[in-house]
Parts: sequence; C-alpha cells; structure tokens
Amino acid sequence: MRRSQATRRAPPAETKNPDPPAKQLRAGDETQVVPRGTMERATLAREHPGLVVIQGREIGREYRLRRSELILGRDEGAHLRIPDDLVSRRHALLELSWDLARRLQRVTVRDLGSTNGTHVNGEQVDQADLREGDKLRVGDTVLKFVLQDDLDARFHQEIRNRIAHDQLTGLLTKESLYLAMESELRRCERFHLPMAVLMMDLDRFKSVNDGHGHLMGSHVLAEVGRLICQGIRSTDVSARYGGEEFLAYLSDVTAEGGASAAERIREAVAAHSFTRVDESGNSKTLRITISLGVSEFPRNGRTLEALVAAADAALYRAKETGRNRVCLA
Repeated sequence: MRRSQATRRAPPAETKNPDPPAKQLRAGDETQVVPRGTMERATLAREHPGLVVIQGREIGREYRLRRSELILGRDEGAHLRIPDDLVSRRHALLELSWDLARRLQRVTVRDLGSTNGTHVNGEQVDQADLREGDKLRVGDTVLKFVLQDDLDARFHQEIRNRIAHDQLTGLLTKESLYLAMESELRRCERFHLPMAVLMMDLDRFKSVNDGHGHLMGSHVLAEVGRLICQGIRSTDVSARYGGEEFLAYLSDVTAEGGASAAERIREAVAAHSFTRVDESGNSKTLRITISLGVSEFPRNGRTLEALVAAADAALYRAKETGRNRVCLA
C-alpha cells in the first residue's frame, strides 16, 4: 500500500512590532471621567460681589456682600465695619438687587449723610451703581468692588494671610504692622491720644541656633510670639520685625503703661521653659531672656520712623546695661 504523504503545517504568520502586554492597572490608576459641565459647576460657582480693602488699616481684607442691604460704617453694629476715624458711624448703605437686563447682581451705594462723604472713582456721590473694578472711598479707606467665585475668594484670602502674617510666629509682618500703625498714628494725632511702641529682641539668640539647632530656634521664636500676644491686649498690634526682633504698638497707652506691658512680656519669657520633642521622641529644654525698649507718641516722636528709632535706642541701652530688662526712651 502506498504510504500517504505527510501533511505539511504552514509556518505561523509573522507579526510586525507586536504590542507589549498591557500593564495591569492598580485601583486608583485610572483617570476618572467627569462630564465637563459637572466639573465646571463644581469648580466655578457663580460669582459673588465683594469689596476688597486696597488702602487702609485692614489692607487686603475682603467683605463678601451677602445681604440685600448692608450698612457700611465705623459703628460696632455696622454690617461692614471700617476701623477708620474719618468714616461716620453709619456712613453708607449698600443695596443688592437682581439686574434682569445684565443677568447679574446690581450693587448700589447710597451715602447716609456722612461727615466726609462717599466717593466712587474719585467723585463724591449721593448714590451710584458699582461696576467691577470701581473704587469706593470712605474716609482714608479705599475698597475695590469685585465679582469673585469661590476659588477667587479662597485664593485672595490665602494670599492676604501669607502677606500679612509671619508664617512662623503668626504675628503680623513688619510691613503689615507699619501700614496699620500709620493709620493709628493719624487717629492719635487727631484726638491727642498717646501711643506706646515696644521694640523687643531675644538675648543671645545666636547661641540657641548654634548650640541646639535651627529647629529649636524656630520653636523658640514661635513660642515667644505667643507669649507676646498674651502679654498685651487683644486690641494691641504686634509683629515679627525680623530675625529674633519683635515690634508692637499699644494705642491710648503712655510710655509708663507700655513699660508695664513690656515687663509682663519680659517676665513671661524668662519664666518659660522652651521644650521641643524631636522625631525620635527625645526632648530638649532651654531658657532664654528678652530685652525691651519703649517709646511714646508724641513724647519721643510724631512719626513712625522716629518712634521706632527711639524704642530701638532704648532697647540698645537695655542690652548694654545687662540684658533681660526694660528701658524707656
């Protein structure tokens, strides 16, 4: 019998550039798909009208306009309280209504018979509709009218906090304190009131950084900032002046009253145990002292620069005569 011919198998077809095996995705690796409209509605809420202080004691502060009627003034009961002695107690009324034609909120400002008038973009007005970017001036304070969504509002608040406050101590920055102090000096000048200025400097602070490290140094600065706030009134203003120096001003307070506050701060710092626990759980404790100089408006000067220089000279004398003490200008 004839042997059958074996069936030849065709070679496998060649594949060009085969795709690599797909990488197995872990949970959370996939990009989530969200409808565009949903994303925009969640991120960009409708715009809210507001006023941002661009000149004045509370520069950078934003007032959100949420009511149909708001009183702007210096009075404690005002909806938008402006700490400016040239602003009347009930200075102006802000009215909010819906503008159908423009499909947005309409904001109208009405002067309430204020002593120094209400100005919009440099012109005194009895009544005016505000448009985005308009500048409203009451007394020495200028507020810019803005329309902001929630993201804008959070961004500006964060920027204001970063600009106005020292991130380590929580006190004002030198620049922010100077702005507030200039305004307060005008008030004291107008009503013939005193003001005490305190210049403070930690004694031998370099040895803290050199002997215990910069993390301990930062801890000490933060704690001193807290002790300074506790040693003065809530209405007084304090700042980190730079490095280990601090500055504060106390309104309606004489040099003698300022010296009493300075002595409270000195005693609190000297009695405090500065303890820091590191990542390994080891604790380190040290003591430190502070020297302070005090000046008074108008006895030692009528300008910010003169008062700070007088307090600084008194501080230098406290350092030269033994440290850990208070000296008057």
